[in-house]
Amino acid sequence: MQNSPAKAKLYNPSAIPTILKTARERALKPERRTKRWLTEHLGISERRLTGIEEGTSQIHLDECIEWCEAVEDPEALEQIMHIYGIGLPPTDPRLLESVSDQLDNLKPEIEEAFQAAKQIEQLSQRWRPWKGFKEHDQQLVESTAKQIFDIKHAAECLLSAMEKEWGLNKQHVEATWINGAISNDIVMRSVSDYEKLRRERTDQERLAQLGGIK
Repeated sequence: MQNSPAKAKLYNPSAIPTILKTARERALKPERRTKRWLTEHLGISERRLTGIEEGTSQIHLDECIEWCEAVEDPEALEQIMHIYGIGLPPTDPRLLESVSDQLDNLKPEIEEAFQAAKQIEQLSQRWRPWKGFKEHDQQLVESTAKQIFDIKHAAECLLSAMEKEWGLNKQHVEATWINGAISNDIVMRSVSDYEKLRRERTDQERLAQLGGIK
């Protein structure tokens, strides 16, 4: 039987106070390094801010996000999100200083991902829901999935390098992508639309289950 490893986390939640304090102290805009500015921006007391940085006051994820965005520190936010189990740990910043280096990294990943896509296509032809995969095919599923994951990470690194070296506005690119995705019916316009679809699908699944009960 194959082991199911726990989700890997590099950072401990106890590091959050240090991450947030360091993010404030290294903010590029001098006024944002001050406790006074940040407390006014976040709408909290200086006593609570000090408690958060010293680890004696709790802070929620949404407050962490607002804190990191206020001091304009995306790397700190990546660390926080990883601690909460939402994202990957941030890439070593020394690897993100050159667009050409990241492009050289992305190109072979694209080629390997293309080969992985061919293998996934072959796997899909062998897949039988009522039988599952044999051990060899299951290992192939995981190895091809890792390669797809590699290209996702390589693409993110290239975008980050373009942001750091060329001043790319990633937020603008993201907004443009979202608008295009809405136009092409790739994403849904609202939470209510999304939840309506989920309810419909859930009802269909429940009916299917009831139909299968003898």
